[in-house]
Amino acid sequence: MALQSKEKYDPNKVERLAEHLRLYQEKGQPIDYEIIVDGFKVVRRTNDPAMFSMFENFIDANTKSMEILLYNGSSNNNDKTIFYFGELPKEGLSGIDIDNRIDEGVQRKLKERDYDTLKKDNEDLEKEIDELEKQVEQLEKEKVELVASQSPLKGVLGEIGSSLIESFIKRNPQVMKSIPGGEALAGLIENDDKNKSPEEQSSESEVSFTSKSTLSEDHKYAIQFIDQLKTQFTREEFDKVLLILESMSNDKSKIEIVLNQIKQL
Repeated sequence: MALQSKEKYDPNKVERLAEHLRLYQEKGQPIDYEIIVDGFKVVRRTNDPAMFSMFENFIDANTKSMEILLYNGSSNNNDKTIFYFGELPKEGLSGIDIDNRIDEGVQRKLKERDYDTLKKDNEDLEKEIDELEKQVEQLEKEKVELVASQSPLKGVLGEIGSSLIESFIKRNPQVMKSIPGGEALAGLIENDDKNKSPEEQSSESEVSFTSKSTLSEDHKYAIQFIDQLKTQFTREEFDKVLLILESMSNDKSKIEIVLNQIKQL
């Protein structure tokens, strides 16, 4: 919005504006200007200070006002000075005053609209953040439940190996009681099964495992048992032992066959 001042016509003030234009022209920073007399552009937009005095040819006894516009760079923004040759007009609903008020009102409405838009965007972002926080809380809860239901065997044997060992132990608790540490492991798995729902017990895909940092004494004995067992075999041999145990747990008649084979060695 243009800056505007209203003054009674004073030749000295007009001359100072002309001198201002000449000084900037000499410094290589010319200023665009325009002169309007009673609504008629007597000097169209230019940066040539020599044309400034042309307005004098259009001033007479009937002249009411003269406007001098100094533009800001190449834009249309300008500083306007209005010189009146008679009495200064009273402030009111004159043409220029109305334009200024309309301009101010429009600018105010634009700012209010921008504020309302930003406020709504901020509210939408806050809702999204709340939803994400709820999702994170749910995931944390599920993680805690998952850790609480875990078994120590997976960390030692892996998922497949732990499944085979657990299957063997469940089907042969009397065999485990004769092995050091085996009774504790069998009791641990039995208690774990009691705490599971029927759906969890029937779904192998839902078997989960726990961190060593949260193990009870029974868990530690179980891991010691598995560690002792693993030290007796290479990885390939241990995998084969697990398969043999699984086979015997599925068909107990194979136990005697294996024992007989061992006795013959």
